[in-house]
Amino acid sequence: MKIRVIFSGGGTGGHVYPAISLAHEVLRRHPGAEVLFVGAKRGLENQIVPREGFRLMTLETTSLPRRLSLEQLRTVYRALRGVVQARRILRDFSPDLVVGTGGYAAFPLLMAAALADYPTLIHEQNAYPSLTNRLLSRFVDKVAVSHREAGSFFPSHKVAVTGNPLRPEILSADRESARLRLNIAPEDKVLVAVGGSGGAKVLSETLSACYKEFALKKIRVFHVTGRRDYEAISRVAREYLGPYLTLIEYATNLPELLAAADLVISRPGGTTAELAYLGKPSILIPAPIAAENHQYHNAKVFSEAGAAILIPEHTLTPHLLSEKVSEVLFNEAVLSQMSRKAYGLSFPSATMTICDLLDGLIS
Repeated sequence: MKIRVIFSGGGTGGHVYPAISLAHEVLRRHPGAEVLFVGAKRGLENQIVPREGFRLMTLETTSLPRRLSLEQLRTVYRALRGVVQARRILRDFSPDLVVGTGGYAAFPLLMAAALADYPTLIHEQNAYPSLTNRLLSRFVDKVAVSHREAGSFFPSHKVAVTGNPLRPEILSADRESARLRLNIAPEDKVLVAVGGSGGAKVLSETLSACYKEFALKKIRVFHVTGRRDYEAISRVAREYLGPYLTLIEYATNLPELLAAADLVISRPGGTTAELAYLGKPSILIPAPIAAENHQYHNAKVFSEAGAAILIPEHTLTPHLLSEKVSEVLFNEAVLSQMSRKAYGLSFPSATMTICDLLDGLIS
């Protein structure tokens, strides 16, 4: 049977990549299936989705400002207009299934689909669910969650704990092969720092203040700054670039970098599922402006499990960061224990499990 599926979600890679993984598995199971992505005009999906070979349509919708303002009214108006656009897309494409993976673009499409009685599923990546998914959960057919902690926020009869779909590049990543390609010796201590698809200014500036100390300790640092902060950090990093520091604007080979790492410094967004699968000890620094403070809740899950060190951004200093890096990186027993704890939080079959749910909804 030839099926049609719409995936909607975006804004950040954390919403887009799970949808991409699911779409590829749908095509593997249903050769000839038609897949359409629906996102926002300014989201990261505009770069990622076409590169993956999928068709993308966009809605004129934006995220809701936190503070009461005229912009909130404009956002509500755009959301209502987005629902009208979404209804037109649903009518023209006539999907057998509509899947939402988070982000403000998912709300109008999934709401329109649920109200029109299309089979619907939403996926929540975070331990503390977004407002979008909490609202949608009342109307959709199924809710897949990455963290057990998130299940209590949704109608229990709709919830399935599935984990977060992983990119094929993560599933196939191998530490030894990655180190060989990156010219990293087996005995080298490797620290990878990444601030997410948009970068993380405070994280990058704090890390850059540790470059000299890390070089003295012969720690190989791969710092993914994000495009926004690359130029400023490059000026600071000039004298340290060399055998112990590699500065990267945007990592197209992030799965390879993560696989090669002994320790990862990161924002606790969608990357946490990848760190869990790869069994990587981490230092997680939540973004205080993240919606619903969801990054803090993600980091708390890993910290309480013994898989990560949680550092709130307002307490972050170069001294503290350097101290925590050394405590973990030069203690093999700690590294090994954190690695086991991290892998214990992973869901290697998440993509398959969610696609089983999708097949159930279609049938």
